[in-house]
Amino acid sequence: MKIISIIIAAITVLLLLSTLMCGLWIKSKGLTDVGSLNFHMQIGIGTVIFGLISVILLIFKTLKN
Repeated sequence: MKIISIIIAAITVLLLLSTLMCGLWIKSKGLTDVGSLNFHMQIGIGTVIFGLISVILLIFKTLKN
């Protein structure tokens, strides 16, 4: 369980950083094409999902102890 939590947390951090960099790239370049925005949106949705999984694992781990 500990290894799974660490892996999920690492994926969440990487997705958060990717979303931040992608958003800043889109803003600095002034991109408005649908492909760039869809890619950013997909990374954002993945980040939210993995963030929720991380929170659920944390709650489960806390209640277990």
